[in-house]
Amino acid sequence: MYGQFFVLFAMIAVGYYCHHKGWFTKEVNKGIGSLVMQVTIPAMLVTTISDIEIKNGVLKGFFLMMFAQIAIMIVFGFLIRWYGNWRKLDKRLMDMLDITLGSLNTGFIGLPVAQIFFGDVGVMYMSAGVLGLNLYLWSYGVFVLGRQKGNQTENMGQVFLKGAINPNCIAIFLGLALTLTDTITFVPNVLIHFLKTLGDLSTPLSLIYIGALAANSGLKKLFQEKEALELSIIKMLGLPAMAWAVMLFVSASSMAKSIFLLAATLPSAVVVPMMTERYGYGEKMSSDIVLLTTLISVVELPACAWLTGYLY
Repeated sequence: MYGQFFVLFAMIAVGYYCHHKGWFTKEVNKGIGSLVMQVTIPAMLVTTISDIEIKNGVLKGFFLMMFAQIAIMIVFGFLIRWYGNWRKLDKRLMDMLDITLGSLNTGFIGLPVAQIFFGDVGVMYMSAGVLGLNLYLWSYGVFVLGRQKGNQTENMGQVFLKGAINPNCIAIFLGLALTLTDTITFVPNVLIHFLKTLGDLSTPLSLIYIGALAANSGLKKLFQEKEALELSIIKMLGLPAMAWAVMLFVSASSMAKSIFLLAATLPSAVVVPMMTERYGYGEKMSSDIVLLTTLISVVELPACAWLTGYLY
């Protein structure tokens, strides 16, 4: 376990150092992020899921994980609205806070971390969260954010399809289809090897990206954003506590419970500030929260992974 912690922190430190030396500009890091989300993670999803023998119990756990994560994101967003009203925050920020603080970065950060601490089965369960996140963001998320700018007239069906039908979701369904129909045996070994090699780049590139992102954010100034910091801490403590409470009443495997708790410890999804800029209000605070929760998660995720060994 300590070796896995070292890998996590060392890769992040590499990204921080590369940005400090000027090797990773903001544009270069943005390109690395796109490469990971659009190429390497889909390759990892296809090869990982298709290589797992999925029985009825595992498949049931997959969809249970997906719906549970959607539910917990929506419920936590409502609680944040209540807290924001109690704190007398700007009412124009409520829609943004609902989606930003409710979202979980299951794709960019969740999948590599699940791979490090739980292996291929962990990736399979975390991919259910990736699917749930996309369904949540591009239906409920767009609806909520769109109310601020009066975008209800936009064709939500087209928005949903454009956002939800992405390389990650396609890779998840393709991997499931290949293993459930046992057609993976017909795929040439050289293609599988190529996709697996490509997918293996996901973890180091994702963690290096996080380190460079932290170095680029101006940490001192970022931590002076008091409201964003307060809300980020509430998310990073409140959501895991809620997930732990939910798992007390749910019958699931120890692996599924561990991944569900780990997912609740993830930072806000990086796509939300871009969605807020297009559909809603409060893009600056949304971006601050994403960065702050990402920095907090660097310490919290390994601690959560360690804790699951005792809880489950």
